[in-house]
Amino acid sequence: FDGKHSMIVGGSFMSTGDEASVFARFHFRPHFLQHSGFRLVASDEDAPATHLFAGSFSGQAAARDEDVVDEGNIASDNDNSNVYETKDLLSMYLGLHFPQSGSKEDVNPILDHANSPVHGLGFPQRVANLMVSLKPVRTNNRALDVGCAVGGSSFELAKEFDHVEAFDFSDNFVAAARQMQSGEELTFKVPIEGDIAKEVSVVHEPGVDAAVLKKVNFFQGDACALSDYADSKEGFGTFDGAILANLLCRLPPLRK
Repeated sequence: FDGKHSMIVGGSFMSTGDEASVFARFHFRPHFLQHSGFRLVASDEDAPATHLFAGSFSGQAAARDEDVVDEGNIASDNDNSNVYETKDLLSMYLGLHFPQSGSKEDVNPILDHANSPVHGLGFPQRVANLMVSLKPVRTNNRALDVGCAVGGSSFELAKEFDHVEAFDFSDNFVAAARQMQSGEELTFKVPIEGDIAKEVSVVHEPGVDAAVLKKVNFFQGDACALSDYADSKEGFGTFDGAILANLLCRLPPLRK
């Protein structure tokens, strides 16, 4: 359905368990080892599916072929040629990167119930802290955040490093990160039920103060152009540590 994943549709007469339901949908990457025994059925006709991206790849590689909004501008509802430049996805990423958001409005970041997977919150911060916990040798105390999205992981790195270079392919994400860095008011919608959503203010994580904010340099960039930046981008330099969170599966296959 996105150029890389396949979908198992439930409701077959021979299905059992969860797959017995006609509403069941399981998405998977065909090359994953645990799926090596699956038999994939291909139709002679095009699949009746809407692809989110042009070209053969999903995510960043395909987005290269799409028109994006002008740098520094947050997307409007009509800027939907690239899923990474829509308000809906911006809201999702703001919620992911800033889990304290909604505290002013008394809106929980995740549905409140006894078995809420609260351990899944703060993923960008946990990735940044994992890298710090590896105790990289400090030579210049600089860090790199590749695919920084809206900046939650970048600000977390800036608590421990003197300088952080952070970039993302999405102009929309980088614009939001810069707004958070400058202290501008930024809001997004949290789904409550069905089409009902509540607008909340984005809130930084504890410890992210003015001194931390100014350590980060955000720019729009391409993860496949790292060698170009190292050779020619002014101020890019070298780093003691780098993170690539939630990114590799969105890049084109490596050259053979």
